[in-house]
Amino acid sequence: MESIDKLQVKLKGDVGRWEEEIFNRACSLAQEITKVLLEGVDEELMKEKDQNLKVEGLREHRIITVFGDIRIKRRLYRDNNGEYRFLLDERMGLDKGCHVSPEVKELSTFISSHFPFQRSEEILRAILPSGISHTSIHHLVAKVIDPYLKQEEKGIEEVYEGGVIPETEGKVLPYLFVEADGTNIALQREEAKRVEVKAGIAYEGWEKASKDRYRVKEKTVYTGIMDGDRFWEGFSLALARKYDLSKVGRVIVGGDGAPWIKEGAQLFGGIYELSRFHLKRALVQAVDTELAREIYQACIGGEVDKVDRILIKVQQKTSGEEAKEIARLRGYLMENSFGLRGYRLEINGDGLRELGAIEGNVDKLA
Repeated sequence: MESIDKLQVKLKGDVGRWEEEIFNRACSLAQEITKVLLEGVDEELMKEKDQNLKVEGLREHRIITVFGDIRIKRRLYRDNNGEYRFLLDERMGLDKGCHVSPEVKELSTFISSHFPFQRSEEILRAILPSGISHTSIHHLVAKVIDPYLKQEEKGIEEVYEGGVIPETEGKVLPYLFVEADGTNIALQREEAKRVEVKAGIAYEGWEKASKDRYRVKEKTVYTGIMDGDRFWEGFSLALARKYDLSKVGRVIVGGDGAPWIKEGAQLFGGIYELSRFHLKRALVQAVDTELAREIYQACIGGEVDKVDRILIKVQQKTSGEEAKEIARLRGYLMENSFGLRGYRLEINGDGLRELGAIEGNVDKLA
């Protein structure tokens, strides 16, 4: 390793890089110390091993640590049943076949809980000497949440097949707001190239964050790669553990018109409202701004017949691709006709606002 005298000479020529150079030197020293210490621990473990363990030889292993990559040699053991083990890996808290230290694993899962995997990779590469790929981060998160998924599967089976009533905090509300959406993500090393991640949020209303900004209250988040039925089983179980759903006054469900989201509204016996973001987007893509405003007002007022009449009239005056675009818009609105009317026309209450919080949440998944 570079001596302090040589480092001082190097910094004299470019003192502006002092932090980077000293940090790299510290990491190199930490890597050397770690290699010596861990291989020493492996030596001691061999002396203390059970008699039924036989040493099969040394195996090299790469580990990503907070101070960079290290490569160590540790002993592989085989027991009387033919099972193979690395005693050092077990003592270090490494998952089988894992190349990430427990500290880096914890850091990766923490960051990925706040940012998308791609962004998490960029952050970790900025703060760690060697970084970690977004694919590896995804695998780490999957291993962390696997026990929770198994526990949830057991809970769903007990509720939906065994009729067991889940334990609940028993919160009672006049309204519960639920929004759901899906986003497609790319897959690596899988037959399918893309898959939809379903995301749902539930909240109790809104509170003022600043003069002109509001935020949702008591947000519950649920996500998963699964079909619609399984999604709502898991999400409703999570909500049932928090709320007494039998005593919630009304459940308002918002979505983009996807059939699986409408099924959620039916499950809760709630009011379904078509996402105003998706409604506005569909309108401006098919008609001019002035007509889009007119149709939008008719939609949120629940004037479905008026909406249909306007679009039929417009369609009759167009042809080709323009006529097809109007037909597609008309089909979309008619398929979601019972979700056009604003939910606030159905219920009375203070402080009720437009839905749409899901848009900012689902973006964080990509």
